[in-house]
Amino acid sequence: MSMLALIPSAFGSLLWTIMAFLFVLTIVVFIHEMGHFLVARWCGVKISAFSIGFGKEIVHRYDKHCTRWRIAWMPLGGYVKFADDQNGASMPSREALEAMSEEQRAGSFHGKPLWQRAAVVAAGPIANFILAIAIYAGIFAIVGRITHIARVDMVTPGSPAAKAGFKPGDIVTKINGSPISGITELHRIEQFNGGHKLSFTVDRGGQEIKLTATPAMKRVAVSVGGTAKIGFLGISTILLAPRVGSVQPNSAAAAAGLQKGDLIKVISGKKIKTFDDLRKIVQASPGKPLTVQIARKGQELALVVTPKIMKVKDKSGKTHDVGLFGISAFRDMSAWTFHRYGPLSALWLGTRETYSIVTRTLSYVGDIFTGKQSAKQLGGPIMIAEVSGQAASQGLEQLIQLIAYLSVSIGLINLFPIPLLDGGHLLFYGIEAVMGRPLGEKAQEIGFRIGLALVLMLMIFSTWNDIVRKISQFTGNG
Repeated sequence: MSMLALIPSAFGSLLWTIMAFLFVLTIVVFIHEMGHFLVARWCGVKISAFSIGFGKEIVHRYDKHCTRWRIAWMPLGGYVKFADDQNGASMPSREALEAMSEEQRAGSFHGKPLWQRAAVVAAGPIANFILAIAIYAGIFAIVGRITHIARVDMVTPGSPAAKAGFKPGDIVTKINGSPISGITELHRIEQFNGGHKLSFTVDRGGQEIKLTATPAMKRVAVSVGGTAKIGFLGISTILLAPRVGSVQPNSAAAAAGLQKGDLIKVISGKKIKTFDDLRKIVQASPGKPLTVQIARKGQELALVVTPKIMKVKDKSGKTHDVGLFGISAFRDMSAWTFHRYGPLSALWLGTRETYSIVTRTLSYVGDIFTGKQSAKQLGGPIMIAEVSGQAASQGLEQLIQLIAYLSVSIGLINLFPIPLLDGGHLLFYGIEAVMGRPLGEKAQEIGFRIGLALVLMLMIFSTWNDIVRKISQFTGNG
């Protein structure tokens, strides 16, 4: 396949990624700014503009309150601008305030009581959290959740789990005293708690056992390229055991005599623990006879299976031969549970999921400052766009869940006490509450400039990380 033939496909993928990114970002930004807008309107603040995006506007309209609703060419954020603001960052305009009449000043943001100004500023991040809670609650109530019990099938020798005393057959029921839903939540907690001591409650043959382990840090490849450090306990559940679930007619497995229910233990001298182990060996052995040792109804048998040759194309268009047995894995459905929750339970789970994202994010930020995590893992707009494209390609549910996750992240970041962000405004209001008067105009201006510099540096740094990661992907060094 020529490089020219790859261009339409690459262009289509890029366009899809950009569209998904803009869709996700627009919703998150709109909800954030709508939080500011609704509380400001409730407090009687005069709002001059509500903007999605920055720069030159594409379209606009005025509502009955003379607010200019606009969509601009740079859809990488947005703002609500009050009548007495100097700009979209809500820096006070002393000239605008002095030129106002008493009636106009009553509708100004900076003329409002301290608690109202704080409420308006906090409403944006709170709206992001509410959006995330609503999305997760809706998924739990409408779609439901499928979980696999947190059963330990394998313990890696020398791992933190092995040192802590975990054994195959243990079922983890609680971590740090809180019940967990299944193996997915267990892995998520261990991954975000590298270097942090965790207490586990396990069910071992009906007996409750208490164990303590500290996940080690492990560097792994991530789906958007590059690597990241995550916590590693060393326990795993065999979601797909190497047991035959079905045999395709006229396949290599059928010709050799493999049957449904056979447990594949060894292939050509290599022990098989998971169905994925089996798949890797078979795919790497097209047309080569393999000696397969199986367990069938209490008997040990040996069969010779020659994988059929199947031709597949990789991303570059090259054709490769891979082996194929023609079997599917047996799925132990008894370990899986499906539940659709009522409104109150779904709301609680949605709140818990949102809180979990907040705590994991804060833990990660703390680990950066303590050196446990590298700041090179921070992603910028390129990474967000890539993740948006991947989520969109996996379906609407994944894309909506990404909106919830990013909504929490943006809400939390905006609460950081950095001038220019919502948290910076709240910091100034806290100082005003203690001092009994607002900070001087010069001090606020310096604070906003420092905040702007910090935000720009963070954007440049995260974007640089994205660029380096993409270069590593293309050069094969990632």
